[in-house]
Amino acid sequence: MRRLRSTLIAGLLLAGTVADADQYRSQARVPEGEGASKDLNAQLNSTNDPYAKALLLRELAGQAAGRKDYEQAAKYLDEAIATGALSGPAADQMRATLGKLRVGSGDPASVMKNIEPLYKAGKALPPEQLVALGAAYLQQKRYKDAAGALAKGVAARPNADISWRRALYAAYVGAGEEGEAAKVLETVLRDQPSAKDDWFRLSALYLKAGNSARAQASMEVASRLGYIVNEEQRLQLIGLTAQIGAPYAAGSLMKGWLDGQQLPRSATNLRTLAGLWIASRESALSIAALNDALKAAPSSELYLQLGQLHLDREEYPKAIAALQQAIATGAKSGPAYMTLGIALYQQAEVDAAAKAFRDAAQYPASRKLAEQWVKYLDSGRAREQAITALATRKSRRDDGTPELATGLLNGPVNVADAEAPVGVPATPDAASPVAASGSAGLTPVGAEQGSNAAGTIPPWTGGLTRSQWPAAFKPGGKLVDPFPNDKPKYTITASNFVQYVGQLSDGHRALFAKYPDYTMPVYETRRTVAFPQAIYDATKANNGRASAPAADSLEGAKLGFPFPQPKTGVEVLWNHRVRYRGDAVQLSYKQAVVAADGAIRNLGNVVFRVLFRYGNISQPGDVTRDNMLAYGTLSVAKPGGSPEFVALFHETANSLKTARGIWVLLVNVGKMFRVPPIGYDQPFPETDAIQFIDMVDMYNGLFDRYVWKLTGKRELLIPYNAYRLSDGRYKNAQLLTKGHFNQAGARYELHRVWVVEATLRPGNNHSFGRRLFYVDEDSWNVVLVENYDPAGRLWRFQEGHLLPLYDVQASFAVPSLTYDLKAGSYFAERLFSESPAIQYGVKMDDQDFLPASVKNKYSR
Repeated sequence: MRRLRSTLIAGLLLAGTVADADQYRSQARVPEGEGASKDLNAQLNSTNDPYAKALLLRELAGQAAGRKDYEQAAKYLDEAIATGALSGPAADQMRATLGKLRVGSGDPASVMKNIEPLYKAGKALPPEQLVALGAAYLQQKRYKDAAGALAKGVAARPNADISWRRALYAAYVGAGEEGEAAKVLETVLRDQPSAKDDWFRLSALYLKAGNSARAQASMEVASRLGYIVNEEQRLQLIGLTAQIGAPYAAGSLMKGWLDGQQLPRSATNLRTLAGLWIASRESALSIAALNDALKAAPSSELYLQLGQLHLDREEYPKAIAALQQAIATGAKSGPAYMTLGIALYQQAEVDAAAKAFRDAAQYPASRKLAEQWVKYLDSGRAREQAITALATRKSRRDDGTPELATGLLNGPVNVADAEAPVGVPATPDAASPVAASGSAGLTPVGAEQGSNAAGTIPPWTGGLTRSQWPAAFKPGGKLVDPFPNDKPKYTITASNFVQYVGQLSDGHRALFAKYPDYTMPVYETRRTVAFPQAIYDATKANNGRASAPAADSLEGAKLGFPFPQPKTGVEVLWNHRVRYRGDAVQLSYKQAVVAADGAIRNLGNVVFRVLFRYGNISQPGDVTRDNMLAYGTLSVAKPGGSPEFVALFHETANSLKTARGIWVLLVNVGKMFRVPPIGYDQPFPETDAIQFIDMVDMYNGLFDRYVWKLTGKRELLIPYNAYRLSDGRYKNAQLLTKGHFNQAGARYELHRVWVVEATLRPGNNHSFGRRLFYVDEDSWNVVLVENYDPAGRLWRFQEGHLLPLYDVQASFAVPSLTYDLKAGSYFAERLFSESPAIQYGVKMDDQDFLPASVKNKYSR
């Protein structure tokens, strides 16, 4: 970047600035009695006349500009303008000259100060100033802004200097507009074919775009010009290809040259190849390259990487061997021992795993998490689960059952294994009112449009749209209750709940039985959920096109709900998993555990950033091609503190093809820790083990451990239109009451819900033997979950208070509660009452969610 800046400055047409210096000499008026040969600084110090000072300062500026000391010249002009002695036109002319001098200085802060206000005001600027501003943006990594200014500057100057065009290329690459970058380089090479590095850059751009023919043609021209003849030049092309975000193309190129002996199989080159495959998430190729690199030059770092890759692939014995070798050769650290402990646990070597976690606990950054593992492993339940899981994996391999692997611990299950739904035909009749989403009888997302027979559930009439926003709502602020005058129709209590038992879930009935002061205020039903038209159109297109060939894979779906007419429980849960929640979102909220005695524990500040790839209206993703649902980060910190760890996830649409990627950054040591694609009933941090990984967002994870049965629909009282719990009227301390959440601000309404029953598949292991999911028909949000222990007793009850987000036309469970009915405690998350509003449209890019990017952003 420094060399680019100096090249840019040299390429700027600064003749005007030097001409101004000559102009100063011809027009400066020296005060009477003073000779031109006198020292100007002495003259400046000896006069009190503001006008004389201004002219002397302008003369000094001219001399400095003649020496090309543009920064000093600019300082003199600043002082001259500050005298206030110049007329308006003269001061304006001096300010224009000052702008030119700031361009010449190349100092980004100076350029921004003097030129950006004019640029934003729409003033006509000369090409030199546009390019200088673009260069300043480029140094600040404001790539889109840089591209805009540079493009205008280049377009305004016929045959623009090549340094200008190279800067424009760099801006386009940074902004992810590789096609435009390639066009710019083509013009550079047309005018200057001897620019060797630009041939490499152009070929790398073609490779990333998948245009191997043009990439090959570019390289052939470069080769004929004699630019690619040795190892250094080949490695340069590989490096450039990787730098523009195409590690797989770079790895393929490098492997071809290694196999063809055009690159030596040195330890350094083999390590580079392994790094490219790792960046490409090609685990099999990464392992082969790492093994080759270890043969050439063993190192603890490579053993550690190899162990992590084997762990990701659930090749636990190989992971253990590699990790033990890494530690033996010097990689002693908290993350290394943590990874070893996980691998040992998966092999049911519980004692050895406990020792590894105790070793990890000796390191401050990993102490807390390691101690949680030790506590868990000291329980007999942990040993029993590990042995059962290992035996299940072995039996699957031993009986010849193919493992569709890369699932979480156990292989995924085909949808065909699930039981058929109740009351839903296998193939909808084309003449039926449920034949197509948005057809007669259904809303655009597949809900029943009409009212129920009793009229207690009204028809859906479009939801809460922009025209119905409360007058007090300000875009970007907290949502305002659109029904401030609504009062409860009636309140259900522990003494009268039996009258309403037909409309209550077992979870709510259990809360009434356990807590005499528990209440449910019931309001008029308002079907307020609405989605953007693009979601409606995409949902209609998905109907009959989308498929889940295996439970843990989604194909043929784009943007909208995949299954508006679900035939299986898995399809209902897929609708929940990929529901529209905005394109790019940042949530900042509180969470806490309320113990049985009412003590509030683990109060934390959570920041959740997510870039949706599926369900992204501005940049719709393609799950069949990209296999990506979302990128995100989650950090939890104590009040007033900074995060101790940050979790990064890459959520995939087809776990058979690529498992979800999960990393944890230990902030205090700046170490990025790749963890296996964990899930199921592993406790979520900071929840006192009340919430498991697959309970996040009501349900989160794979479907392979359960048989999923769609049992039909029910009319149920569920938490809905929960605006009063997040608009700021309650403090968190008021909401987090002993035994159960404070119900004063809650709102329950009668709605139709899909009911999905999940029964633990024989031979699988999970803390919950059976689970019932209740899914709101209008939003496809899971709103209630009843989780039963293996003995069939209701254990944990999840309640998501549905909040229709009328500002973006989406919906979310805010807040979300998990009750431990045995322990008498509960976990509350997404508490927004004392937190800022949800932020939508936050500028995010795929590159922000690379492990290296997250590490650089959060490490201290």
